[in-house]
Amino acid sequence: MEKKYNILYVDDEQQNLLAFRAVFRRFFNVYTVNGGEEAISFLEQQDIDLVVSDQRMPAMTGLELCEHVMAKYPALARIIVTGYSETEPLDRAVEEGKIRSFVLKPWDTQNLKVVMEQAINQ
Repeated sequence: MEKKYNILYVDDEQQNLLAFRAVFRRFFNVYTVNGGEEAISFLEQQDIDLVVSDQRMPAMTGLELCEHVMAKYPALARIIVTGYSETEPLDRAVEEGKIRSFVLKPWDTQNLKVVMEQAINQ
């Protein structure tokens, strides 16, 4: 039986958390939290293979979260999902190794699944 990887999805919108879990729970063990601070606390308690975070959140952006995660868990794969067309900071973050990649919303299920698998297996 193939291993199901542990994915932490971080978003401040409840409907996005529910949609992500509904779509990807067949392929991964999906955990969801509502924002960066909750993600940081969660990571101290659970082994995770990949963090997928929304970029625009109130208290902490996805990129800020990924920078924090990178400092504490450098081997943990990180992806940003964004609905905004301004991607220059995300392009720079990929180049600097802060995130493995980013995906634009609305995401295509098959494409995002492939991106997540690639990020985990890099």
